[in-house]
Amino acid sequence: MLVQPIQVAFYNCNAHKCNLIGNWTNELGSNMTIVKPTPGTIFTGSYFTAVTVENGTVIKESFLYGAEDDQHSDQPVFGFVVNWSFTVSISDFIGQCFVDGEGVEKLETMWLLRAKADSSGDNWKATR
Repeated sequence: MLVQPIQVAFYNCNAHKCNLIGNWTNELGSNMTIVKPTPGTIFTGSYFTAVTVENGTVIKESFLYGAEDDQHSDQPVFGFVVNWSFTVSISDFIGQCFVDGEGVEKLETMWLLRAKADSSGDNWKATR
């Protein structure tokens, strides 16, 4: 079985240059805030997903931690991990920050979610 990564785009309409720091909203209504607590390439933030959970679990804001390579391009590549606070799973996002012709920033990402498997036999289906 081949796992197909899902593309997600986040938009920041108040942007003047490609900068990950700030508030982002994707086409599904999920919200992400990225802050950079110290100089360098490491960042932290929070993610509030608009996607519902099948079993009726209450969605809560979740912590994210990531890194970017902003030294080699005006449109940096990045990656971050979201540790979901309302379920036993973690998602990894990788992508790049782009600026369109009108100066609007857009994060193009792909993600992979790993849920807890009950056994090694369930290992493969725990990855989406």
